[in-house]
Amino acid sequence: MNIVAVATSDYIGALLLIAMLVSSRIRRADDEHPEVRLFSVITILTLIACIVDYLTFYVDGKPGILMKIINMFGNTYCFIANPVFIASWCVYADLRLYHSRSRIRKYYRFAMIPAEIMVIIAILNNFIPLIYYIDKQNIYHRLPLSYVYYMVDAGYLILSVFIIKGYERRYGKVRFFPMYLMVLPVVLGCAFQAVFYGVSLIWVSLAVGLTSMYMALQNEFSYLDRLTGLYNRAYFDYQLDAAIKDPGSKTGAIMIDVDYFKQINDTYGHSTGDEALIDVARVIRLSKPDKVVATRFAGDEFILLAKNTSDREMNAIIDSIREEVNMFNETENRQYKLSLSLGYAIYDPGKDTVDDFLKRMDDNMYDEKNQKHAKR
Repeated sequence: MNIVAVATSDYIGALLLIAMLVSSRIRRADDEHPEVRLFSVITILTLIACIVDYLTFYVDGKPGILMKIINMFGNTYCFIANPVFIASWCVYADLRLYHSRSRIRKYYRFAMIPAEIMVIIAILNNFIPLIYYIDKQNIYHRLPLSYVYYMVDAGYLILSVFIIKGYERRYGKVRFFPMYLMVLPVVLGCAFQAVFYGVSLIWVSLAVGLTSMYMALQNEFSYLDRLTGLYNRAYFDYQLDAAIKDPGSKTGAIMIDVDYFKQINDTYGHSTGDEALIDVARVIRLSKPDKVVATRFAGDEFILLAKNTSDREMNAIIDSIREEVNMFNETENRQYKLSLSLGYAIYDPGKDTVDDFLKRMDDNMYDEKNQKHAKR
């Protein structure tokens, strides 16, 4: 056992986690989204584990009842925190993707059972040696049952991969969610710690994985609209600028405006208006091709941006959106009916400025909107 190596890895892990916890971006979002609150809890849990892990290595082999108590308490905490962390990662991934507490209550009553069993075993180990024991010289010894913890960890990591892949099959590629940057360090850390006795890498590996997720959260805060989950105006401007600078790409965009949105707000309240915008985002997400970038442009206006496109493809996307709106109104029992006005334009690099491009698209959308209002 190299106490300096252990101290170094745990110090690096703790430093990364402390830097995340003091971030104002995370604190501001804590009260708004349960998945971000859970992320903060996981971070704190891992930070404590980094500190406790070092203490257990430091007191190992040192005489005295206090040293033995610290050794027992520290190892018990680490064995409890290990499955709780990995199981919580699955819950976090599920919440972040589906944003459904009812889904968590439905599925994780059973999915959490292995973690709960591991926690119980860790507590019982203080009375009956099952996963480790501390000998008379206050030296820690790992028992064969401890390897079950690594198996449970592997099971939860595989479950998290299935959660993310299942979401991608249904809704398309997940943005700002670098799954491999979270899973790979944890897998490597668990593998090295399981194979090489006396090595402590799992907590710094978890810290590295959490740092990767934190960086993804910062991108999400910067480029995603928090209400609808679509990209925001800043991301649209960035993508449009890149698209029109590509001489080999034919760039098109569709402007979408929610009809009678003020009436929905005035009649049912702003919370229902927010629900309507979320429903519009869902309709857009289900009806657009994967390569098309969907953004909430402003208020109740949305824009779809497509590269290497054509008039035919633009019209096909518009038809797909209209079909999805009709299906939504027929199948969803909402207080309101969705109605969208759409207009598209294709960027002409020889004539258009960005403002010209946006104005033509906006004008085409308002032609349809005015026709609808004239019929009422």
